[in-house]
Amino acid sequence: MYNFIFDSDALIKLTKSGLLDVICNYYNCITTNEIKNECVDEGKKRLYKDALKIEQFINKKLLSVIELKRRGKISEKLGKGEISAVNLYFQEKNSTIITDDSAFIRYLQENNIKFFVPADLILLMKISNKIDKRTALNYLEHIRAFIRVEVYNNIKKDIKEG
Repeated sequence: MYNFIFDSDALIKLTKSGLLDVICNYYNCITTNEIKNECVDEGKKRLYKDALKIEQFINKKLLSVIELKRRGKISEKLGKGEISAVNLYFQEKNSTIITDDSAFIRYLQENNIKFFVPADLILLMKISNKIDKRTALNYLEHIRAFIRVEVYNNIKKDIKEG
């Protein structure tokens, strides 16, 4: 099965938009302890509602926290969560990282590591006939406030053409 590795940025945006639940029902969604600590443990200390929701996804086994077997030397420019996501990418076959962090995206592009931005998952669900066009456009509206304008416009165009 194909794995989507979520970083903190993607987990938070998809949770706030209400889309993480939908995505995790269709795909194998995984993350690392470092990212869980950033999103859930630190988020709960700050009383963020999305931290509780992400914890529920983990408890319901919709989002799996995978233990890293080994940690390779990754760029020191990245944070702990991003480093752990890259390590998990190399550990788990058939994986793609999900992020909307522009600095992390640059690193992934420079190192030929597969990634999607969160809105790409809406298009993927549409293309793979898991949702229809109207539902895809509705989901895109839910995430609109959390993504860049050019990403929104490109995905909307692709959904309408597809």
